[in-house]
Amino acid sequence: MSSKLHPLVQKTKVELLKLDKLKSISWEEQKRYDSEFLPISVEPKLRERALNFMNDLIHLLEANDHCIKFDMNRCHVEMYGQLTEINLRQKYFRKRIPNDYGYSHNTFEKSNKLEFQIGSCYRKNWIDKETKTLEEYLPAIYSHIEKKSKEYAEIRERQRIQEEERKRIEKIEAEKAELIALENAKLEKLITDADNFIKASNIRSYIKSLQNKINQADISNNSKDQDYVKWANKKADEIDPTLNFKNE
Repeated sequence: MSSKLHPLVQKTKVELLKLDKLKSISWEEQKRYDSEFLPISVEPKLRERALNFMNDLIHLLEANDHCIKFDMNRCHVEMYGQLTEINLRQKYFRKRIPNDYGYSHNTFEKSNKLEFQIGSCYRKNWIDKETKTLEEYLPAIYSHIEKKSKEYAEIRERQRIQEEERKRIEKIEAEKAELIALENAKLEKLITDADNFIKASNIRSYIKSLQNKINQADISNNSKDQDYVKWANKKADEIDPTLNFKNE
């Protein structure tokens, strides 16, 4: 057990002494406590043990390059990038009390036992026993958190690698699809240009025949016919892709 209190333990100790003087704690005060101080919920007679236990836990964590971290208004042990919520409380035992009418109700009796919990939805706990104190469970507690943290870290790493591989394959497939789309677009343009070239050629062939017909009929002075020929040639030029060819 470390004789020197960790700054976070000392800070928590001072805060708990302040809260002892209050008749009740508001929701805002509880929220502030949960987000800044160690989760210790015990009577003053068990306070020193609880603080010393947390002190030993924090020093053990830091000696192995781990730490305590507050997240989402909860206190956690951080190992290998994984967060494990922790809580230290005084154990209460449920007891059913019968009445004179044959019914019973639940009540909770305080004990002098400390209980350390980890997790939020699925909790695991260690509690004082007749043959073993909570302090003696500290190596087992540390080992359990370390084992689970490593397992979750390995799972997260595998998930990260799988996600990177998924994104890599997705990118390759997207690039392939883009190349196919570009190739299809080029083919569609080629077909359209070929069709337009034929149309332009047909228009010019038609206009040439029409011009010969006009010349043979000696009606070259007909301005309407000449305007039509000019307009038709202009449209053929607009349609003809060879006059505005761009290799994209």
